[in-house]
Amino acid sequence: MSYNTIYKKEGCVKLNYNPETGVIYVVWKSMFDQDLTRHVCEQALELVQNGAKVIIINLSKTKGAILEETQKWFQTYLFPGYVKAGLRAIINIDSEVPVVRMAAHTWIQKGAGFSFDMIAVNSRDEAAKVASEYLSK
Repeated sequence: MSYNTIYKKEGCVKLNYNPETGVIYVVWKSMFDQDLTRHVCEQALELVQNGAKVIIINLSKTKGAILEETQKWFQTYLFPGYVKAGLRAIINIDSEVPVVRMAAHTWIQKGAGFSFDMIAVNSRDEAAKVASEYLSK
């Protein structure tokens, strides 16, 4: 898949988007800055509001974790925004770091009550396969 870079902060995050497929691909390297995390999530929400259908979040090499305050923001603001905009799925590529993987699974659990699916996978190839299944529905 070919992506356009929407936002990049060296050493922290890269947010890419493919407008042809409607897939957002976010690669996180550092999640220590909660303000940056929210900023990138806001940008992803704008893309979903403009037609994106699937978000792939690559956490495989991430350091840091989402704090409880940001987890609550996901549940009360971000996830309802995704629902309203028509998001189909968030696909997390699991981290090799246990604390990051645990935090990601927390937001998967908190997102379970919303009308989009949240899935954890182990590789980029697996994420691409799952994304294509959602896009063909």
